[in-house]
Amino acid sequence: MTTNTSYSKSNKSLWAMLIYFALCFYYLGVILMIYFVDYPALKNIHEHTQLVMDIFTNRMTVVCCIPAGFLLVSSIVFYWFNKRNFPFWTLISSLLLAIISVGTTLFFIYPIHQELPAIGFTETIQNKLLPLSLNFQIIPAILQVLIALFLLNNYLKDTKSIGRWIFIIVFMLSFYSMGTAFVEMFVNYPHWTSIGTNDWHSYRFSGGKFFEVFLIPNFLPFLLAIALLWLRPKGIPKSYVWVYWFSHLWIFVSTAVYFVPNVQIPLNSIFSGDIIADLIKYDLLVRFPAELLLFYMAGKMLYKIGQRKLSEYKA
Repeated sequence: MTTNTSYSKSNKSLWAMLIYFALCFYYLGVILMIYFVDYPALKNIHEHTQLVMDIFTNRMTVVCCIPAGFLLVSSIVFYWFNKRNFPFWTLISSLLLAIISVGTTLFFIYPIHQELPAIGFTETIQNKLLPLSLNFQIIPAILQVLIALFLLNNYLKDTKSIGRWIFIIVFMLSFYSMGTAFVEMFVNYPHWTSIGTNDWHSYRFSGGKFFEVFLIPNFLPFLLAIALLWLRPKGIPKSYVWVYWFSHLWIFVSTAVYFVPNVQIPLNSIFSGDIIADLIKYDLLVRFPAELLLFYMAGKMLYKIGQRKLSEYKA
């Protein structure tokens, strides 16, 4: 009976850890995407301001604010079920950093976003929003992620360092990219339809860090997953890595064959509501299922490692 109780608690600690890490990396992807891609673009919106900003702020509630709240709750649950598994200072620091960053998102950033439909992304808004977001939202979130990486390294210490860090980077970037992808799919694409012809070119070429924040972190796990086939931690079936890799391959092939030549390149030249509508439709039908499978497999791989550890503990 004692062994079963310990195993049950450990299984809860595994779920608490998995959910916390996934939300931690997802949240960082969301706020970096907003800060380095969306904010530089939104300052170029002068036509249809209310409609564009309405869509942006409403979608941000679902994509950012609600998951931020879940992150704070998961930080508390993670601490409660893992306080004997990890150093005390790491869990308390993670919780405090989550309180700072999530509190800033919910009680300071969100109210500023609510002003955008009425006044637009003005210089006054920028001067208030950008330093606040950088110092009290992004920096605490980055520190929280660094601690999460330390904890994952500690958790996987029975794996050789190369395989350990390849998996950690793949896992982290998978959920980070989930955050950036959700912003692009569910926040950006919907408000593109309302931007209008006059603002489109300046919006489209706003100088944001899309390549660094979105493309590289999305592409890197595809390459690293090849090495993961041979260097993966114990407990991960090779079939999981293949499913993960082929999900990536499907996304990249469909992007190269359809989305780049038929959507992105034409939109560099003209604003077209029809093209953007097709982008939203086919992105949801073609790429989104593969992305969901990719995120699921990344989480499943960590879960399988945890199950292996639990079985060894139980034995």
